[in-house]
Amino acid sequence: MRLLSDTAPDVERLMYEGYRRMSPARKWKLVTEAYTVARQLHAAGHKMRNPGATQADINREWALMTLGPGPWIDRMEFATMPPPAEHVRAIKYVVSVLDDLNIRYAIGGSYASSTHGAARYTQDADIAVEPFPGKERLFVLRFPPNEYYADEQMIRDGVARRAGFNILHLLTSFKIDIFVQKDRAFDREFLARRVKATVFGEDEGEFGVVTAEDTVLLKLEWFRIGGETSDKQWSDILGVLKTQGDAIDAAYLDKWAAEIGVKDLLDRVRAQV
Repeated sequence: MRLLSDTAPDVERLMYEGYRRMSPARKWKLVTEAYTVARQLHAAGHKMRNPGATQADINREWALMTLGPGPWIDRMEFATMPPPAEHVRAIKYVVSVLDDLNIRYAIGGSYASSTHGAARYTQDADIAVEPFPGKERLFVLRFPPNEYYADEQMIRDGVARRAGFNILHLLTSFKIDIFVQKDRAFDREFLARRVKATVFGEDEGEFGVVTAEDTVLLKLEWFRIGGETSDKQWSDILGVLKTQGDAIDAAYLDKWAAEIGVKDLLDRVRAQV
């Protein structure tokens, strides 16, 4: 079995040093913020699928998804969404740097699967980007070293190898994984197909997000690379397929699943939907 990690050793060390320094109250605040973000991602996805939905409709669907059906559903009250979580501000900052440098991106991973499928709490975010050779230094200089860990050599290596690198928000130990587009047709396709969504609340504007179909394909590929052992990845894929239903483009899935070598996994997961 191949063991897989998308976190550089220095980044992992800094993450855990940050957690050790945090007070219990601080850690609890981050947990509650993760819940808030999950609700915001669900709301964004529900609005994409149901443009006419009201906030009451969104709240009811969240309650059904997280608690299941019951007599309490229509009696539940929901507080107004609080301001953006600290780590959301970090993601937005990374995106602003990419935009300023004219680097195309798409938010993926569990943020995308929570938008298109079932919500999942997470302490990192995935962003796919096009290669940006020649801009590595400009990119690094945008991250204040007292707030972010951004290693220039790791970034240069990631861009050159079309692999990945990490940005760490030091105040929250929140990790943002940047995956550089591979030199293949599928990667060019999924970045071009990105959709805009208010994933962090309507007041925060729209962000580029990997589509539902491409989220399934990318997670199937990651599941395979990781030795086909990740229950989280499999659950995320099921959540997207079940939530999207007939709205998902089955022909697109079939075409690209065969192209990137995960058609057998796609057939297996479909059998469980």
